[in-house]
This record gives sequence, structure tokens and C-alpha cells, in this order.
Amino acid sequence: MIFRIADHGMEVVLPDTVDWERVLPAFKPFRCDSLAASETICSVRVVEQPVDVESDSVEVLKEEPGLFGYWFCLMESVNNYIVDFQFTEGGLRYRMITSKTFSTATVYVDCKDKFADRVLSLFLMITFGQTAVLHDTFLIHASAVENDRKGYLFLGKSGMGKSTHSALWMRYVEGTDLLNDDNPAIRVTKDGDVNVWGTPWSGKTPCYKNRKAPLKAMVRLAQAPFNRFTWKTGVDALTALLPSCLSMRWDESLYNRLCNLMEMVMGKVKIGYLECLPDKEAALLCYQELKVL
Repeated sequence: MIFRIADHGMEVVLPDTVDWERVLPAFKPFRCDSLAASETICSVRVVEQPVDVESDSVEVLKEEPGLFGYWFCLMESVNNYIVDFQFTEGGLRYRMITSKTFSTATVYVDCKDKFADRVLSLFLMITFGQTAVLHDTFLIHASAVENDRKGYLFLGKSGMGKSTHSALWMRYVEGTDLLNDDNPAIRVTKDGDVNVWGTPWSGKTPCYKNRKAPLKAMVRLAQAPFNRFTWKTGVDALTALLPSCLSMRWDESLYNRLCNLMEMVMGKVKIGYLECLPDKEAALLCYQELKVL
């Protein structure tokens, strides 16, 4: 199957016995019949047999409990990256082995497992998010809204109120629509335009829209007992943006490409900082600052 995400092709090969709509329900709006080979940036093959990698042949780059689930581990061998993931304590362990550019990957997951849809979606997000930076695109942890045919992103740590702020816009700012609530994609075109795209990865909110909007601003949120908006530039803007990007800081070529993309985006898109309460006034203050862009 081919899925078109941010106007890039992603090929997914599943076992013949697996119903793709059951294990990839969020991908339905992104399914397409065919794409030119030049438009397909990555290919993922799903198999249901486990595979072993000798422990002394890999280097552990990141091991973190609580990331995406119960346990997450990123490893590197001579030719590959290996991602191990466990959704619950004592549960099945899943594995993905990718090329160094993430353009090809093999995912080992039991598609009959109750968590198969979430685990498979996570592996596809990692694969797409890393290889996309080589094609002028990156995923960002944010909530994205559209208003007056323009796109706006709200950034911040988990629990900071991104979804709440988007909901306030939709309630109090006329004409606002949710584009994605967790991991939209930012793509820079050959002409230098910057667009935000909906993706199959929208967190707990089922918002899977295969469309784009010109990105006009990104706003980092911080909880406060008052509402105050300021614009950020230079290093301050980079500091507001970088923590929200899905990046491989261990891979010099991928990370350098991401940094170059962020520099291009910051030259076109304004970045703000909103200290706020979760209320109507915060949404209207933010809208007043952004609507003139």
C-alpha cells in the first residue's frame, strides 16, 4: 500500500492475512492508488516473526522508560538503527530495524496483538519523521489549527495545554478548524514556501486530515497566572522551536539537515511565546497578535 503524507509517498507492506484498515485506521484518508517512485521516500515491511540481534553488535544510544509507553530503546549497528519498544510492563517487545537514512525499515510485530495498531503507527511515525528531513519536511510535536486559510501551531511540553488552547480557538475564534492535535508535518517547498500538513499521527484526538495550510506562526505556550504574548527571534526562537521537533540528535547528517530546515522556516514563519491561563482571553490575545500576519 502507498500512503501520501505531506505530499510524500510512504510504502507499507503487510502480511497478506492482515487487514490494513484494522491495524492502520488513522491512515485511511492518506491512502492512494499509486505514486511515482521518485515521490516515495520510505518503505516499511511488516513481518510477524521475531528477530534477534547480538547484544555485542550494537551500541545503545537511548534507553528510556516511559517514552511512548513502558520502555523504549534506540540502538545502532554498523549498517542499521534498531528500535525496541514495549507498550506495557511484561507485555510483548516489538522491534524495528531501519537503514541509516530510515528510507527502508522492517517492523517485527504480531498484528493480532491488541496494541498492534498503536505500535505500528509509532514505528511508521519514527520512520517517516526521520527520513522526511532529507526531503525538506519534519514532524513537530504541536497542535495545529487553521483560520482564514492560514495555519498556526501551538507548541509546548506534554500537559502544557496545546490541545486546550486549540479548543479555545475553535470555541471563541470564528472560522477556526483543527488540522492536527499532536504531530503535524512542516514542509518547505522548492519555492521556499512553508506549509503545515495534517498527518495520521494526532495523539488522543482523532483528527486525520490529508490537507495543508500556509504556516504563518508558531507559538510556544507556558502556563502562568496571567496572559502575556511576546515575539521571539534568533536564538530565543530556535530554543522555542527545537524541543518540539522529532529529531535524531545522534545522527549528524539527519540532525544537521533538520537544523538547516528550522533555519529556513524561521526565516519565513514568526515564532511567539504565550504565557497564559486556559481561558477565552488567552485565545483572543493570541489571535489578535497572529491575525495580522
